[in-house]
Amino acid sequence: MNSTQHILILGTGAAGAAAARSLAGREDLRVTLVGETGVTPYTRMLIKGIAFGVTPPDMIKIPLPEVDLVSDTVVEVDTGSQEVQLASGRRLNYDAVIVATGSIARPLPANITGGSAFFETGRVSALHSIEDALHIRDLLAGLGRPARVAIYGGGIIAAESASSLREAGHSVMLINRSAIPGVGAFGAPVAERLAVEHSSRVLTRFGRTIQHIDVSDGGVAITLDNDSSVTADLLLLALGTAAAAPAPWTDGIEVDDRLRAKTAHVYAAGGVATHHDDALGTWRIDHWDDASAQGAHAAQVALHELGLADDPGAYLPRSPYMAMVYGQMITGVGYLGDADTHVEDGEEFVVRHEQAGTVIGVTGIDAVGTVYQWGQRLHGVRA
Repeated sequence: MNSTQHILILGTGAAGAAAARSLAGREDLRVTLVGETGVTPYTRMLIKGIAFGVTPPDMIKIPLPEVDLVSDTVVEVDTGSQEVQLASGRRLNYDAVIVATGSIARPLPANITGGSAFFETGRVSALHSIEDALHIRDLLAGLGRPARVAIYGGGIIAAESASSLREAGHSVMLINRSAIPGVGAFGAPVAERLAVEHSSRVLTRFGRTIQHIDVSDGGVAITLDNDSSVTADLLLLALGTAAAAPAPWTDGIEVDDRLRAKTAHVYAAGGVATHHDDALGTWRIDHWDDASAQGAHAAQVALHELGLADDPGAYLPRSPYMAMVYGQMITGVGYLGDADTHVEDGEEFVVRHEQAGTVIGVTGIDAVGTVYQWGQRLHGVRA
C-alpha cells in the first residue's frame, strides 16, 4: 500500500466539503481541498436569507474538515500528467482528483436584445452567490419603498423568491415561458398546484418570454414576446444553473454510475457532473443535499480504485430537498426526470415519479414526513 497517495478535491461547496469530510483523518492518504482565491466557503441554499431577510453572511459559512486547504482558483486539470494548474502558477499533482466546482447561474438567452450593459446597472441580477444576495438586499433597502420585482423563471429559486418578496410587501411579477412553471423542478402535479398559487398571490405572465430589456436609473423596462411591457425596479433571473468546470471541460463533466469521468482517476460530483447510467439515462441535479451525497460517494469510489476501500457501488439519487412557497412546504426526494406521475390516495398530497414501474422520486405538498420516508426505498420498489 502506498501511504503517500494523494486525492485532490476541487471546490469547497457542498460536494467538495462532503468529499473532504469522507476522507479526513485517514493516515493512509493525503487530501488537499482547493477553493477559489479569496472566497470563503458558504452554503448556497441559505443565501435567500441574506437577500430577503436578515441573515448575515458569516452565518452561512461551511465548516471545513481538517485537511490541507489551498485557496487558489483552479485553471486547468492536466489529465495526462495528473496535475492541476492553479491561478497563481502553482501545480498540484494527484493520484485521484474529485472535481466539485459546482455551477454558475444560467445566463439570459442570447436573442434578448438590449445589450449586456444592463448587468452593469445592478438592476438585473441572478441569485446564485453571496455577492448577488448582498447586492439584491442593498438595492431593495435603498429604494425606501416596496419594490417592483420581476422574476424570470419558474423553479425553486423563482418560487421561493416570489413568496419571500410578496411576504415582505413587495410587488412581484413572475414571468415564465411555460404555461405551468416549475415542472422540471417539482414535477407536473405539484407545479400545477403552485401555478394556481402564483396566479392568486402575485402577478403572472405565464407562457411568455422576454424579448428586450432597457435599463435606466428609474428601473427596468421589459418587453415580452407579445409586445406587452413590464416595468420593475429589479429583474431577478432564475433560469437555473449551468455546470462550472475547469479546462479542459467546457459544459460540465460526464460521469458514469460511479461518478467516474471518461479519463482515469478523475471523478466529478454535484452541479458540475452530468450523469449517464443505465437506470436513469442522462441527468443532472444541482441542489445541496444531493451534491453532498455525490461528493461523499465520489470519495469512496476514488478510495476503492486506489485500493483503500470496498466498492460503494453505483450512485443513485435519494437525497431530499424542500422549498417554502406561500406558507406551504414543497418537499421531494430522489430524481424526477421524464417519469410517469401518480398521485397517491390519502389526505396528504404526495406524488410518485416512476420509470418503468420503479419509483425514482417522490414529491409532495405539506407532507414532509411521508415524502422523506421514501428516501431509502427509491430505485428498488416496484409500484
